[in-house]
Amino acid sequence: QLRNGLKATDPVIGSGSVYFGPVLDERSLTRHPFYPDAPAQSADIPMMIGNTHDETRLFIQDDWAYRLTWAGLPARLAQNMRVDIAPDLVIAKYREWFPDITPTDLFFKATTASRSWRAAIVEDELRAAAATPAYAYQVDFRTPFHNSAPHTTDIPLAFDNTDKPGAITGNSPDARKLAAQMSETFIAFARTGDPNNPALLQWKPYLLPLRETMIFNVPSHLENDPRGRERELFAQVPFVQQGT
Repeated sequence: QLRNGLKATDPVIGSGSVYFGPVLDERSLTRHPFYPDAPAQSADIPMMIGNTHDETRLFIQDDWAYRLTWAGLPARLAQNMRVDIAPDLVIAKYREWFPDITPTDLFFKATTASRSWRAAIVEDELRAAAATPAYAYQVDFRTPFHNSAPHTTDIPLAFDNTDKPGAITGNSPDARKLAAQMSETFIAFARTGDPNNPALLQWKPYLLPLRETMIFNVPSHLENDPRGRERELFAQVPFVQQGT
């Protein structure tokens, strides 16, 4: 019955299936998980918070997304960014930053930054502001899926399952190399609360103002504030996790 109920259209965003997540009810949850700040009850519990570089390429697989024109892009962005910002402003910024970008690539960059990556950044920022441990990562490893790093790319890498049928990463030598590194890193974090291990260069917590973030790729590296311009652009407008 629960599974059937989740097929209903989400009542908050008006499209897609129901978002199944935490909702403030003052019974089971007496405060919102990350508003107005990071919760004190988990302040001493380390968190690993991550995203993939091209999250929305897995969510939006319609043909129109790969046939976008500059004329049609604003309307599609307005429907899919899910934050209150003018699509023309977003397009102008991205074309300034990436002069050779295509409408399709701009669409996926902007929707990833505004609606998928944003939730992780909110948590990272609030944890850093409260001086509580958070380790941020971004997976840039390109898979055979549109030569991108879409949503779920980190799963076969973290569990070292790239050889399993259907693994979105494929099972190339680079995929196996990164899976060996990421799986050891996730195990170290689960065991000790610290992801550092012999397979990975030093991973520092996400702290202001540097915003240290581990970029998982071949090779992996620590980077300060990756996609900082995009973070600042969308930080100007409120973000609410859909369905809550």
